[in-house]
Amino acid sequence: MFIKNTLAAALSVALLSTAQAGTIVSAIDATVLSGGPGIGDIADTYNLFGLFNDYVSGVTDFDSYAFSQLHDFEYDGQEWFSNEGTTASVVSYDLGKVQNIQGMAFWNEDGAGVGQLNLLGSTNGTNWFSLLSNLHPTDNTFKAAYKADVYSWQSVALRYVKLEMSACPQTQPASNILTACGIGEVAFNASPTTAVPELNPISMGALGLGLMALGLRRRRSQD
Repeated sequence: MFIKNTLAAALSVALLSTAQAGTIVSAIDATVLSGGPGIGDIADTYNLFGLFNDYVSGVTDFDSYAFSQLHDFEYDGQEWFSNEGTTASVVSYDLGKVQNIQGMAFWNEDGAGVGQLNLLGSTNGTNWFSLLSNLHPTDNTFKAAYKADVYSWQSVALRYVKLEMSACPQTQPASNILTACGIGEVAFNASPTTAVPELNPISMGALGLGLMALGLRRRRSQD
């Protein structure tokens, strides 16, 4: 029993040591489902042109990038707005293939913005399931570089992410340059596809002791 407990504890520590950091991935296409075609190119919400620094899709660490990277309001034309006079809009993003996604970064445009946001996922673009609902993105200061709102959910296989936007524009009077929904940029958090346990010194030592005890027990049973 001691040997089994020792081995189980060692393996447990090893699994806890497994890195769970995700990588940031970009959409490859987007479709305006309602409130469009809008003002500007919807591709400008995922092509990185409005961000201070680029990332490498599928390589760059999501957390270190998404929690720090700013969108520059001065990059004219690098944002998208729904049709003038609309207070709600729906946009679907295509990630190019089915993959495990555990969150997203949403840069809420400073000149109009989104007051309420629902996020849905799909593997085929037809059948949708809820990811998160009733979100209230940050009402970013008008004409100031702004950070993303970072949202997380349990890792799930999907290819498409739908944004249901409403309560547009945001509440700051000075920022309501349009009666519309506005998106600065979006990016997604891909969870690791493979998780290889990395044994730290503590878990390696515990595992070694367990194996040594198991070896001694076998030798005694053979004598």
